[in-house]
Amino acid sequence: MAPTDTRRRVMAAALCCFLEEGYERTTIARIRVRSGVSNGALFHHFRSKEAIADALYIDAITSFQDGLWELLGKRPRSLRAAVWGTIDHQLRWTERNPDLARFVYMRGHLDWESPAGSILVARNRDLAAAFREWLTPLMQSGEVRPMSMLVITAIVSGPAHSIAQRWLAGQLGRKPTELVDELADAAAAGLRGRPAPVPGSGPGRAARGVPARVGRMTIELVSEDGGVLAHGEATAPLVPAED
Repeated sequence: MAPTDTRRRVMAAALCCFLEEGYERTTIARIRVRSGVSNGALFHHFRSKEAIADALYIDAITSFQDGLWELLGKRPRSLRAAVWGTIDHQLRWTERNPDLARFVYMRGHLDWESPAGSILVARNRDLAAAFREWLTPLMQSGEVRPMSMLVITAIVSGPAHSIAQRWLAGQLGRKPTELVDELADAAAAGLRGRPAPVPGSGPGRAARGVPARVGRMTIELVSEDGGVLAHGEATAPLVPAED
């Protein structure tokens, strides 16, 4: 058996054990039996149960981040295209890798001072720097409010994480990717610092003397992969709706 095959068998067996029995109750002996490899083969690749779990976590996060690097490589042409692509990838990855996603949420995070944690810190830092570099012109133009990458990540990915976890727990009656448009609109509004348009608003209070305000709309024609095909802006008077 090739070394890579042995490693994959051990990690696949460990993933099943962690999800079925819980991380704490799973033993390395149980993983070895389920994987069907010898003690020598297992310990050649992993010195402990923790090392197997760390490798699983790193592989899962790397797989997820590869999609974000691919998105950045396409240089999204607008804020919404980038936000839409990020959220769509996040939820689509979850739908395609439900067991890995469950494990990542179950594990929480790595010990940042461990070897695996150090690897992940470096990868997170590189990805954050790339997103920051892409966002800098938008911040300079006022399209995006100046804020830390921690807050940006929370605004863009936080709600999608909540949706993904509910779906993984069987509490959502639809696929998470069906909610991408709504989540992207909310995230883009949060980054811009301007409220998203409210559906159904009309001339309700105009007759009672409430002055109208002028609003600006950004309209984008978006392709299925989130790319912006065309965009434009328009202004319109806005008045509060009826109570």
